[in-house]
Amino acid sequence: MSSTRLPLPPLDPEERWALCINLLMTQGLMLAVGIIASIMLVGFASGDWLDATIGLGWLRAIARSLTTLPAFPTVAIACVAAAIFCVVAWTSERRALRTESGRASVFNSRRGVNGELPRLPLPALVVLTAIIGIAEELVFRFALIGIVVAVLTTALPSVLAVFIGLFVSSVAFWFAHVRYRDLATTVLTLVLGFGLGVLFLATNSLAVTALAHALYDLTVLVIERIQIRRDPDYFDGPAPTRALLDQLEAEDARTAA
Repeated sequence: MSSTRLPLPPLDPEERWALCINLLMTQGLMLAVGIIASIMLVGFASGDWLDATIGLGWLRAIARSLTTLPAFPTVAIACVAAAIFCVVAWTSERRALRTESGRASVFNSRRGVNGELPRLPLPALVVLTAIIGIAEELVFRFALIGIVVAVLTTALPSVLAVFIGLFVSSVAFWFAHVRYRDLATTVLTLVLGFGLGVLFLATNSLAVTALAHALYDLTVLVIERIQIRRDPDYFDGPAPTRALLDQLEAEDARTAA
């Protein structure tokens, strides 16, 4: 591996816009799902569906979760959690690179969208990871865990209901990340989902988990950006430039056929 700083391989301009627009659209949909799920959560928990909807009970519940902790503990806990998640991700990748199947999985991932996202402009990465952190934590931790616990505690012990909520949330989080389907990335995604779930249950703070998630994503992308500039063999071949557009065109061709 060379220590020379290489230029980032350029992305196709259309691909750059496609990545940003695709992420904004999917996270916009995620936010909409999160709002609907938050309404359901407040409705199930309180039994007052009128307040949960027209009375904006869902919005008050989100606001309470965002302000559960003061600013300094929120940032401190989120930074520590993000650092731990990054260490787990780095260790997982180092371990995968030791085997032929693991190396194939890592390089296959780098040749797709995962190899393009770190090459977006840094301001775009900051904005996108912030949106992803808020949208995904609203759905998978705040709303989904809350709904499962609110529904199951009527028939099951609260500890069991919480465990089931944590399990359902982690699996749903993995299922939503369709790019991660091999063994190594499946385990890492489930561990991340489980860790964020535990963090939410321990703090009851949407702000903590959203910030930890965003910081984790941003840190991983920045580290990958640095690796790309230092390792000429990072992609084990040509750098991807149109992975998303090629995927969309292939789907269109299959549909037309």
